[in-house]
Amino acid sequence: MVSASENHSSFMMDSYAFQGSNGTTKRLGRSVSVNDENTNFQRYRTPTSSTILRWRKNRDDPENIFEEELPSDDFEYMECGPSPPADHTPNIYESFEEFSPSADLSVQICHDTIRLNLLEHMKISSGRHQLLDDIESKKITLGGLTECFQGASKAEVNIGFLWSAFMKRHDLLEGFIKLGAQLDYYEPSQGLSAIHLTSFSGDNDGTQLLISKGCDVNAIYKCYTPLHCAAFGDSPECAMILLNNDAKVHITTKSPQNCRESVLHCAVRANAIACVKLFTEEGADVAQGENTGVTPIHLAADLGHPQCLRILLEHKSIFVNTPTKDKEQTPLHLAAESGYVECIEILLDNGADANVRNYRAQSPLHLAARAQAYDCVEMLLRKANADPKMYDCDKRTPLHCAVGKAARSYDIIEILISYEADINAKDQYGYTPLHIAALNELSQCVEVLLYHGADVTAKSKFGMTALGIITRKTPASLAMVTQKLDSAITLHHHPESSNREVELRLDFRGILQYCHPREISFLNTFVDEGQKEILLHPLCSAFLYLKWEKIRKYYIARMLFCFIFVLSLSLYVLTALAHNCHNHGKNMNDTQPQNVIELCEKKSMMGHMLRNNPFVIEMQWFVLVAVTCCEILRKVYGIAGYPSVRQYLSHPENIIEWTVIASVFVISFIYTGRTYTWQNHVGAIAVLFGWTNLMLMIGQLPIFGSYVAMYTRVQGEFAKLLLAYSCLLIGFTISFCVMFPDSSTFANPFIGLITVMVMMTGELSLDLLVDDDPEDPPFLLEVSAQVTYILFLLFVTVILMNLLVGIAVHDIQGLQKTAGLSKLVRQTKLISYMELALFNGYLPQYLLNLLHWTALVSPKAYRVVLNVKPLNPREKRLPKDILKAAHEIAKMRKNYGHTISSQTTTYTKKLNNNLDQNSDILDFSTFSLLQGKIEKSSEQIEHLSKEIRQLKNTIETNQKLLEQLMTTILHNTKNSK
Repeated sequence: MVSASENHSSFMMDSYAFQGSNGTTKRLGRSVSVNDENTNFQRYRTPTSSTILRWRKNRDDPENIFEEELPSDDFEYMECGPSPPADHTPNIYESFEEFSPSADLSVQICHDTIRLNLLEHMKISSGRHQLLDDIESKKITLGGLTECFQGASKAEVNIGFLWSAFMKRHDLLEGFIKLGAQLDYYEPSQGLSAIHLTSFSGDNDGTQLLISKGCDVNAIYKCYTPLHCAAFGDSPECAMILLNNDAKVHITTKSPQNCRESVLHCAVRANAIACVKLFTEEGADVAQGENTGVTPIHLAADLGHPQCLRILLEHKSIFVNTPTKDKEQTPLHLAAESGYVECIEILLDNGADANVRNYRAQSPLHLAARAQAYDCVEMLLRKANADPKMYDCDKRTPLHCAVGKAARSYDIIEILISYEADINAKDQYGYTPLHIAALNELSQCVEVLLYHGADVTAKSKFGMTALGIITRKTPASLAMVTQKLDSAITLHHHPESSNREVELRLDFRGILQYCHPREISFLNTFVDEGQKEILLHPLCSAFLYLKWEKIRKYYIARMLFCFIFVLSLSLYVLTALAHNCHNHGKNMNDTQPQNVIELCEKKSMMGHMLRNNPFVIEMQWFVLVAVTCCEILRKVYGIAGYPSVRQYLSHPENIIEWTVIASVFVISFIYTGRTYTWQNHVGAIAVLFGWTNLMLMIGQLPIFGSYVAMYTRVQGEFAKLLLAYSCLLIGFTISFCVMFPDSSTFANPFIGLITVMVMMTGELSLDLLVDDDPEDPPFLLEVSAQVTYILFLLFVTVILMNLLVGIAVHDIQGLQKTAGLSKLVRQTKLISYMELALFNGYLPQYLLNLLHWTALVSPKAYRVVLNVKPLNPREKRLPKDILKAAHEIAKMRKNYGHTISSQTTTYTKKLNNNLDQNSDILDFSTFSLLQGKIEKSSEQIEHLSKEIRQLKNTIETNQKLLEQLMTTILHNTKNSK
């Protein structure tokens, strides 16, 4: 038995072989392998041309023509830090343990094994193997037997006796007995005596002779009886002779592993149909199992012997669902695992249960899908109604198992989906079949799953989305997403329209299919995974426009509430802190600076009202606290919408808002009945943060999206440039502090640095260079100051500022080209945050229903199609640019959508007809799928064509040379005659 460890990309099942009496090898186990795509082909060195060499090497796999040879290992790798951590790839096959019904039976009987054992036994005894050759070639006859073995040892006589029985030389058997051969002598390797060997070889006369001489027909010297050997040798006549002489049909084998198999097991193992029929007619127990519970029915199903299986089930088909002891495998499990469709059909006809589970809760459909046996999968689904949604103990469905590198994986995936398999089922790791296909870099499986609607936004327990894995592992497969979006835009004529005006149908099912109620999550996943260009597709842009139309009222309400909160905070800070009116109203003037008191005592209507009514300031604070409490409730409610606290804190607006909320309680007078100067600073910072946050909220509106993108880009570039030249600014600051010690603006380095940054903008002051006392400072210091000032003017004010302006202008020009995409990205993120806050699940149901009807494009997840008239100037439901782009895609599909619709499979048609009655979608989807594959390999086909042309030219040249040679030979032949 040969076994190999399994992994997620390739696996090999246990296999073992049995050799029959004719020397050929019969398959006893199962051996299924999936070849690695990176198989290295051996390169043969022949004196032919390089073109022919490449053709021979790559004719079976044209893709290898374009592969470069791998470099040798004679180099060292660079050390540039650690590589990114590997993705957690679940071993899809780690729980599919192999089941070998005869794994404990290591001794096998076959013609070659017996021959080698006897020859080795003779070599060890005397080395005179020529005697055995003479017996086989019939040089030794009965008359010359005594002469040939004269002086031979007892062991040589016994071995010759066994050899004669093995070679059907029954004419020599009695002669060897007269020479002293022992009837119970057996070769030591397998314990086979003369009657075992005659039974295996089918020597009827020899078997009858040995029985008449007293050989035990039930003898077991090591493992087998003569009847077992007759079964292995497919010798029904010898088996009948043994049975007529009291051989026991129920006797079992013996082995060191205590694996006890009946003669029926051995007959099935050898696919000895006649012996199987004989033993069942003679009363052999079809349900008799060996130590692991494997019956002959299990063995026939596992080895793929349909004729044996029919014979066995004719007698006791009630045992068709009997499981084994240790792994609870039924015959149907074993046949499906090995891919024997004929055996599966026989078992199903005899009442086998297609949904029975083994010890790991796997059905036969799991094992057939894993073995890439399309015919078996189709048989189980069509004939037995096997459940394609059944989970095993690892929560994997047959669709998980169908993902593989074999060519039929795609067909198996499609037929499972056509029988309503759950395409987004998650296993114990949270991985869907799409995750598995992408992790294993199976691009074609990824495309098939995407074509049938697999959810790219599905997340595993490790937080990995299927889209993120596809982006890293099989990025070319993302073209299928674009093709599906294209197929959702169709042109048609409204049946109720009298003027047959063209209508454009936008089907948003691909976007909304798995996203209720957070409808933006599909597009937001693309943005998070760096595939933001998908937002430029007309279907996505149209959906974003409709979504914003539905949800913007909530965002505007949020901005108005934020405005009220910031305005209340600003009024309190201005009255109670900035003008100190609260303390003045409480007659605390003696503790306040005079200028502050004067501010509150100015003759104004507001100042007069605050002096006479100090409780107004207190009411302002209480109103501010009430608004702040509402803001706290809103922020606490919004926390539940984030998957983790870390992600919540990663958004700067959340930190800013909580800082402003905390400052409201810090700047209060309520603790001591008065305010302090340090509270003025806290209040000033809080007001700045509040209005800054309000600015950020306004900047998130789509109408301002382009301007905000320009501002942030220029801000980032300016920060990098300022950091790069900060050393120059510090140097000038220190120089000016030394050269202008009497100037108040350079009294200390910190004020000096601020002054230098102001001067950098062009606010230059020549007062620094004007000195009323020409003797102080010294003349040389004055000259150096003037030179330094001129250098600052040139290097900083002129060059650096112009450089900053040039970079800003350049970035703005670049942003104008990508302003549309930046706007859509910001709009997507904004809507995503709004949905996180609105639909976190903690509101009463009636409020959630109200939110669904007022904030969702598709409130009940069924209104997913929009009909618009792209050529009608009064169409206002979508912007003109979106309508134009969508119309162009629809016209292209209309022109090319009917070319290859007939090539779609039956189950693909069934699925798409359920999705949409419009055949244009089906046609174009199929066309786009095939077109993507054609484009992907067009370059390879072109190179292959060049190689073929070169090969053709080489063959034609050789053919001409051959014709010339034949002409010369014929000419020489005529001349010689």
